Amino acid sequence: MFDQTKPTTTVSTLALATMLAVTPAFAQDSAQPPTSDTNAAVSEPVQDEATAKIDEKRKTLLKDATSALDKTKEALKALDDGDSDAALEALAVATGKLQSVVARDPDLALAPVDVHLVQRDLLGDLDAIRKVREEIEDLVDDGKLQQARPLMRDFASEIVVETANLPLATYPDAILKATAEIDRGETEKAKQTLARALSTVVITEEAIALPVLRAQLLIDAAEDTLGSDHSTTTATDASETASDDDGKNGDAETTKALTPSEYVEAAREQLKIAEALGYGGKGDFKELYQDLDDLDEKIDAQENTGGIFDRIGDSFIRLKQRIFD
Repeated sequence: MFDQTKPTTTVSTLALATMLAVTPAFAQDSAQPPTSDTNAAVSEPVQDEATAKIDEKRKTLLKDATSALDKTKEALKALDDGDSDAALEALAVATGKLQSVVARDPDLALAPVDVHLVQRDLLGDLDAIRKVREEIEDLVDDGKLQQARPLMRDFASEIVVETANLPLATYPDAILKATAEIDRGETEKAKQTLARALSTVVITEEAIALPVLRAQLLIDAAEDTLGSDHSTTTATDASETASDDDGKNGDAETTKALTPSEYVEAAREQLKIAEALGYGGKGDFKELYQDLDDLDEKIDAQENTGGIFDRIGDSFIRLKQRIFD
């Protein structure tokens, strides 16, 4: 079973050895990207989003189906230990649990039994990512798929929620078949049947593009910085207060507060990174780019920005629908 308690995080840099072997020139761009500061500014809410997503998925897990899976593994171990009676007892429980699942929802095809979160975070600036994309495209165009594969493997920046599911069209029948084989004394056949059943567990994935998520969180930060009245005066006052606080901290390490315009620019950069990574095409981002341009104009003109953040929020919803639904 997947580990439900701790997400797996894979942080890949664009200077990985496999990438350097194919694109030597890319080593020049492997320094810490300038986007690292803005990424850090929203790192906590990104992790909050990941936690919320996996918690949401855990609520959909079916306890009886999970128990059936556990009992299947228990039966297989009992057969390995030569205890057919214990195996039959475990399979009887598994059969009952599966019958309960099917009775409650006869149309259910996949019964979720476990969830696992994987985070792949590619670190690199926009120019570096575009260079690697060009290299990948050139290799694919030349038919060098195996050389492109190591580049493609890490060419992502996303949270993936993996859900393990029992296929109800076949799994219950496999349990019944193994039970009959044990009754006939065909222990080895039963072990093979159970092993095959366990191998049919279906993994479904739901991906969240980190650059898109970060862009949305950066816009939220811009709105918060502007204040409840969405005025640039509030933002200026907040920046001055932050600067005063920084001065009072003496030698203590401080983080420079970003202005609303800097948050917006950072969000725009994240959207360009999402586009470069292939999370949608240029047309998919056109609406949001225009929204951010409009927001920039209002901030520069010190006009009230009320209403535009709702519009941007709706644009993010439509973007996610276009690239993931």
